[in-house]
Amino acid sequence: MQEQVCKNCGNHFIGRFCNNCGEKVYHDKDKVVLHLFDEAFHFITHFEGTFFTSLKTILKKPGKLSVDFCNGIRKKYFKPLSFFLMLVILYLLFPLFEGLNMKLHYHQYNDLYGAYAAKKAAAVMQQKGMTWDQLSEAFHHSGEKVSKFLLFTIIPCMALFSWLMGSKKRKYYYDHFIFSTEVGSFFLLWGFLIFPALLYGSRLVFGSFLLDKESYLAIVIFAAMMIFLTVGAIRFFKFKIWYSIIYSILYMGILMLFLNYVYKFVLFYLAINQV
Repeated sequence: MQEQVCKNCGNHFIGRFCNNCGEKVYHDKDKVVLHLFDEAFHFITHFEGTFFTSLKTILKKPGKLSVDFCNGIRKKYFKPLSFFLMLVILYLLFPLFEGLNMKLHYHQYNDLYGAYAAKKAAAVMQQKGMTWDQLSEAFHHSGEKVSKFLLFTIIPCMALFSWLMGSKKRKYYYDHFIFSTEVGSFFLLWGFLIFPALLYGSRLVFGSFLLDKESYLAIVIFAAMMIFLTVGAIRFFKFKIWYSIIYSILYMGILMLFLNYVYKFVLFYLAINQV
């Protein structure tokens, strides 16, 4: 076979793909419109297969995707972080719940930074010449997109906690990062996509939401997360049941503290400064 020179990295190789960077060698026969459709079809079928395999595995077998991925079984799955990103995009497109994008007045009642939030809001109103309603609306629009992409901050934080709790079973932070990504994916799937869709479905059928109090919604989401974490931790870490329950309770506790204080403060700071 003829030796090729990679147009991307300059490496000399034989074959259709560069053994240094993976760039494909294209010929004149590839420069036809039909080839573009062929590549698009390949992408769609590959995407559909791996995405739904990951989705099904996360929902049916908590922790299995992380076990397989960390053990080198990756071909059949969508990459965990890319999967999480896809869910963030879906949440961005279909925001059934306001979720973590709180309205401005709620920030003033946060027991950590509430006083700062009230002072900052008053300063912005005076500086911009805005009424409270105008500021609230502008803040909400500013926070809509910021709040969703800030969800990525959850993963490294929770992975660090997981490593502290389970480093004897899984010594690499990487493994805990993968598991926390799977947990975060379930959190988005259940808490902000599937569960809200079920509630809206019940409204269409029964004329009202089956659960209309915020506290009830939080309990259902928390219970599902606890079950997922407990089963997932047993499968991924090989924890005993009692330790897995403790791990799950502490994990959820740290997650709630992070969301209520760190995440919400960063969200407020970024959103109010974009008004």
